[in-house]
Amino acid sequence: MAYTKPPSCALCSVAPVNQGFAFGEGPTTARIMLVGEALGEQEANEGRPFVGGTGRMLRMMLHQAGLGPADYYLTNVVKCRPPGNATPKSTEIDFCTRTYLNQEVSHVSPNVIVPVGDTALRHFIPGAPAGITMVRGHIFASPMGKVIPIVHPSFVARGNPEFWAITVADLKRIKEHASSSSLPVRLERFNISPTLKEVLDTIKMLLETGTEFAFDIETLGERENINVICIGLAWSPHDAICIPFLRRGGYPSWLNEWEEFKAWEALCRLFEGDNIKITQNGFTFDLPVLIDLGMKFKRHTVVDTLIGHHVIATELPHSLAFLTSIYTEMDYYKGDVKKFGGMLWAPDEVLRNYNCRDCVATWQAKQHIWQEMKELNIYEKA
Repeated sequence: MAYTKPPSCALCSVAPVNQGFAFGEGPTTARIMLVGEALGEQEANEGRPFVGGTGRMLRMMLHQAGLGPADYYLTNVVKCRPPGNATPKSTEIDFCTRTYLNQEVSHVSPNVIVPVGDTALRHFIPGAPAGITMVRGHIFASPMGKVIPIVHPSFVARGNPEFWAITVADLKRIKEHASSSSLPVRLERFNISPTLKEVLDTIKMLLETGTEFAFDIETLGERENINVICIGLAWSPHDAICIPFLRRGGYPSWLNEWEEFKAWEALCRLFEGDNIKITQNGFTFDLPVLIDLGMKFKRHTVVDTLIGHHVIATELPHSLAFLTSIYTEMDYYKGDVKKFGGMLWAPDEVLRNYNCRDCVATWQAKQHIWQEMKELNIYEKA
């Protein structure tokens, strides 16, 4: 027997066909509010959110992340069940959020709002740069506060079991961020159009100080006939330089061949240096490319965050996109280049900022991964 709707629902156009009703559940002092899409059959019958099969999955994930019922408030964008568990229409979402959800958020005033699935994501972040599987774990600002989305447990149940561990990792991150409603301060000190002098000065600084740095390259073509578009270097969570070799459309970036040669020569000195520590995510691609172009690397100077993360978290993905989502507070940026049709046609500013963000993300991920290795007493083996 589905729970009866309150009188406020009478003005909703789908009230006669949608089943059941459930307000949110949990302490109104909770620092975390999880917002799903709508009720399932069991939720409609019991008048409670997240009590069906996928709801129990979510509660188990929350438990594995170290979160108990006192820590979170559960609710849905739409408080009833659309026929056949269909995705709610925009009209019912608009009515239900105006009538119920907005007041819930205001009353609970959580430090973190967690959209569970794509429907909730689109409500809180209408201009989300990508779908839920891409932006999950990232921090967004919304008029209602700090937002960190996760995938819906039904997505995990529909043949995507790898997202169980990913969601638990996201919930652990959410737990850390729940102590404050403050949004991260994002600072980028990127030099994306350096002069030759600035390139030489940066490389001289890295060599003389032995400062640890991360690098990333953007390329065109296959390895047998590859062209390097740019090489980025980062030496802090905020500082990076992009050294360009091609402009948009494949045209040379430097004024003449001499300047290009001097930039390459300086990079060779850097990578061949004795007193350096280099980080990269996925050396198996970038290193062979640079070696083919004549660069040399000393074995003891390089570490790979992809391999390091595999050591400490075998069950999770190890791509830079994933590491960025769990180890940094950076905006989602991985779709910035694709929307222009790829590396060759992205505006220089877009591609070079993308390159610098890859570098600072790798630098930050390395600090976290190696700290976790130390805590696990496996640092010396890394």
